[in-house]
Amino acid sequence: MRAIHGVTATVLLALAAHGHACSCFPPELRARTAREALEKSRLAMFGRVVEVDAGGKARLQVLESFKGPASGTFVEAGPGTSQCPATSFTPGEEVLVLAFDDTATGCNKYPPGHFLLEGMRTHAAQPS
Repeated sequence: MRAIHGVTATVLLALAAHGHACSCFPPELRARTAREALEKSRLAMFGRVVEVDAGGKARLQVLESFKGPASGTFVEAGPGTSQCPATSFTPGEEVLVLAFDDTATGCNKYPPGHFLLEGMRTHAAQPS
């Protein structure tokens, strides 16, 4: 048993050292996480930031809607909060926005390559 813990710790440290810790999630766990996030969210969309005002509020065009406003429409998202102040929007960037509260903010954005986006696309493509 002790040898198993040692091997597990060694593998985890090796993955963390190379920045591949997220790649160890099996596809089933990624799909389940995306499905549960979609079920519990108020807003789940992939969009492009079309403008950002001086206060950091962004206007995004919905490119893909998983939950909330239809594709082609626009939504507003506030700047990051005190919990995540460095998460500002940049005009032209494409982001996954996954909000659980009434207001979407920069804290709710994820990059286009995030596994949640892939999982939501897969879930949306499956017949009901």
